[in-house]
Amino acid sequence: MPNNIILYIASSLDGFIARKDGSVDWLSPYENGQEDYGYKDFLEKVGIVIMGNTTYKQVLTFGEFPYRGKDCFVFTRNKEKRKDENVTFVSKNAKDFISQLSDNKNIWLVGGASIIDEFLKFDLIDEFIITIIPILLGEGIPLFKGRSNEKNLELIDVKTFDPGLVQLYYKRKIS
Repeated sequence: MPNNIILYIASSLDGFIARKDGSVDWLSPYENGQEDYGYKDFLEKVGIVIMGNTTYKQVLTFGEFPYRGKDCFVFTRNKEKRKDENVTFVSKNAKDFISQLSDNKNIWLVGGASIIDEFLKFDLIDEFIITIIPILLGEGIPLFKGRSNEKNLELIDVKTFDPGLVQLYYKRKIS
């Protein structure tokens, strides 16, 4: 069984994953309640976590590193970076990196936009779990840059949550 790459991410209703400055403060009202929107169950099924360097720097500002016990990789253009206490840095393209993984694990593609774009370019994302937050930001960092080839997806599930969130779960159609 090959690795299964899952994009699990939140987006504003108008398609942004962060403000122009990278801030995700608009997610705060939805993070501290009893509902975790399936996050804990999802995280238990993940063995590898992948993110871009900007996302990693932001994760470090949240307090204790939340992905301890997972194999964590951070894509960076800085070829000098190798490893720190939390992650291993990767400076090769996504396709080459994924082809070298021998583990058959679920992989969480955390973000941000540039690494998502690269994984889409190589058609590496198998599942898309996108939680739509009921806010219009007007501008920001788009979830999809629109530079990848057309992708056909199959809707697997839709969940709604009391504060108005909608979680869409799609799988890539293999033709």
